[in-house]
Amino acid sequence: MSISAKTIAISVRAGHSCQGRPGRSIAGPIAAVFTILMLLLGPAYGQAIANWSGTWDTKWRDGGAQLILEQNGTQVTGSYPLYNGRVEGTVEGDELKGRWTEDGRSGEFLFVQGPDGHSFMGRFSTSSEWWTGIRVDAARYQAVPVDQSSPMTTMRSFLEAMNESGADNIQRDETGSTDLTGKAAALLDVTRADRGGVNLIDYTRQFYAVVDKLTFRLWSLPHDGIDGDQVTATLGQFGSRITFDVTFRRKDGRWFIVGPPLAALQSKRDELLQARSEPPDTVLDPRKLRSPRDSFKILLGGFMDEQGRSTAYTALDMRELSSVVKSDEADLLARYIKKVLDRVGYVYWQEIPDDPNSRAPYVHFEHPSGKIVVAPVETKDGVIWQFTPDTLASIRALYADVEEMPVAPELAERQTTDLYFETRNAAQSINPELLARAGPLERWQWLLLVFACLVGLGFGFLISGLIFGFVRQGRRTAIRQPEAVLERVLAWSVRAISLGLFLLAALRLLGLPDIVATPVQAAAWVCVVVGSVPLAWHLIGVVAESYRRRWVSPGYHETLISLTSGAIRVAIIIAAFLLLAEVLAIPYQGVIAGLGIGGLAVALAAQPTLQNFLSGLTLYADRPISVGDFCRFGDKLGTVEYIGMRSTRVRSVDRTVISVPNSEFANMQLENFTRRDRICFTTKLQLRYETTADQLRYVIAELRKLFIGHPRVADEPCRVRFIGFGEYSLDVEIFSYVLTRDFSEFTAVREDILLRIMAIMDEAGTQFAFPSQIEYHAEDTPIDAERRAGAERRVQAWRDEQKLPFPEFDEADKVRMRNGLPYPPEGSAIAVGQGEDLAPELAAAAERWRWNLRWSKKSRPA
Repeated sequence: MSISAKTIAISVRAGHSCQGRPGRSIAGPIAAVFTILMLLLGPAYGQAIANWSGTWDTKWRDGGAQLILEQNGTQVTGSYPLYNGRVEGTVEGDELKGRWTEDGRSGEFLFVQGPDGHSFMGRFSTSSEWWTGIRVDAARYQAVPVDQSSPMTTMRSFLEAMNESGADNIQRDETGSTDLTGKAAALLDVTRADRGGVNLIDYTRQFYAVVDKLTFRLWSLPHDGIDGDQVTATLGQFGSRITFDVTFRRKDGRWFIVGPPLAALQSKRDELLQARSEPPDTVLDPRKLRSPRDSFKILLGGFMDEQGRSTAYTALDMRELSSVVKSDEADLLARYIKKVLDRVGYVYWQEIPDDPNSRAPYVHFEHPSGKIVVAPVETKDGVIWQFTPDTLASIRALYADVEEMPVAPELAERQTTDLYFETRNAAQSINPELLARAGPLERWQWLLLVFACLVGLGFGFLISGLIFGFVRQGRRTAIRQPEAVLERVLAWSVRAISLGLFLLAALRLLGLPDIVATPVQAAAWVCVVVGSVPLAWHLIGVVAESYRRRWVSPGYHETLISLTSGAIRVAIIIAAFLLLAEVLAIPYQGVIAGLGIGGLAVALAAQPTLQNFLSGLTLYADRPISVGDFCRFGDKLGTVEYIGMRSTRVRSVDRTVISVPNSEFANMQLENFTRRDRICFTTKLQLRYETTADQLRYVIAELRKLFIGHPRVADEPCRVRFIGFGEYSLDVEIFSYVLTRDFSEFTAVREDILLRIMAIMDEAGTQFAFPSQIEYHAEDTPIDAERRAGAERRVQAWRDEQKLPFPEFDEADKVRMRNGLPYPPEGSAIAVGQGEDLAPELAAAAERWRWNLRWSKKSRPA
């Protein structure tokens, strides 16, 4: 049945099953929609059939085998050689149906391929028997050759298949892959009775578990001049007297390993484990590096996948390597060892000692240029086995001398590409003399190192030229000397970073030895770090300045901006020093740890600095002042220009700069003049005693009209009162507020008010009293009788009309008088509406005055 047909059937059933059920009526339409969609898409799905061709690693209950399938259209044939079985079937969609045949037995099977096409689930014979599989790399299976021409080659093929299957590798599945295990199982000659009821795959793993505990040379096994069809070889355990007899039998011209009874295998395995003082159920972990064999397993096993590469480095004794290049050097040295071992020959674990109690170094390969040696190393967790520092030091020279040796045939198809070795081979193809050594490096390495420096500097000059070229084009004013110096510093910073990055990239490519890589990498990081600090410093300043320009109220957040930018800059400097110390291998950890012991002394020494910093934060949080505010602090006056991490700078009235530590500044009594919303105007007028009562009433009434009508004087509070008789004068007190924050503008308004007061006094015919004792006659400076009479008549008129403005004006009169006076006065150079015709300085003043005028009108009650 095709997918579309199945979908139709399911959709129809879904639609019928929902009929008559409340709350489920929507299922029918949904099923119909899916039916239509699948009818449209069904032909495409029905025509698609799964691809079953390839090699599959399969398992079933108590067994498993490699299954090789070949597909031709919808017909599939295949075999699983381990059990001499065959399969034949037909593909329909993602299903494979057919029959299996094995040693006279047969049955039906059904496989269904997974969505990814890399696995399948199936059943065979009965509904309770399962059969699963996963697609494997056939090239990996074919890379392990089988040679049964002698007992030695048969054992070699068996060990190679099991070693490659990962049965002993902790980084893979603990049982190993079935495909290669099946290839090894085909080399065993064992009866069902001797298998003890277990399948052939599991028995093969049991046999390998015993052989893997032994140490022997393959060439010591029989391989020439063998008489008869059966021979026995005695294998031993390294470091003990336990032996194990392995029998080989020749059948049809091929040699097989005769499998002993399962009980004998398990007994021998327990005996081998007890000889190592290990419980019978011990699970060995090669990552513990308990023996030379573990070191080889970890190193070579790490090249099977990238995840195990970091684990492979633990097999190297890198105590003599510089910490600066240890990680990069470890990767290169491991690859060098791997390439040398590939030319020495295939590594069989069973040829390497596995005794954890031995302390004798194991020499795997020896050459006049160097050795490959694994030796025990004392650690805090016990003794581990690692490739010796001498091996690491000589591995480059060793590889150079054995490089022309072909890779072992078993490993020829498993060689991976490597950028460093490809570059080295390219240099050799150009001129073999480039591989000649010149000091610690080969000639091609010297050439590429110099080339990387030149390219890095050239690229830095190019980038810095482009960047600052665009900056110069966008600048409208001539460059000043400080800006020119800053530009040169930043340009060299860009060039230093470029040089450092190119050197770091070249290190990956050149594979320099530790003696050269350490100073080169240190110099590269110094260029990057030192070059980054000025750029980061300048960038923080640019960002801080951009935030300063965003705020409507200038300087309001200056404290936070300066503190934050300062803290970030300090953090950058500290991070740069720590990174440089790490790069240059300076042991700063001890100094940092010592701060815990001397922390109290450091805290006491840094107490003033910390107080100033916290006081700066307090100034920002409480905001008694901000940058640009005019204030009184202590007995001094000035404008705040900067609030930093340590101190606050104030520009005094004398134009000097006063620097006050934040801790002292925050504890002062601060008077902020900038934040006052208006300025108090108060004065006391002293009139001569010759002033009559009505004349005085006239003066007071006119003064009240003046302050009520003046647009720059606040309505409330505003008082004009006769307050008493002085020693030589009649005293009138004036108290009001001028609607401005600017003291300069206040003085202008005050001047206008005082001049208007003089006019009122002159109009009333009275005079100011002088604070002196003099004798004068009535005819001396006589009071103007005519004006006095006029003032008295106006007051009498108010009295007759019952409009005498005492003690206050009527509210209706106040409303009529309010803002009735012209200000600025007539004839003033700063008149409302004439700001456009003024000089730039006067235009700015007029604009400020108009803003204050709008603000004052808004603040008046309706």
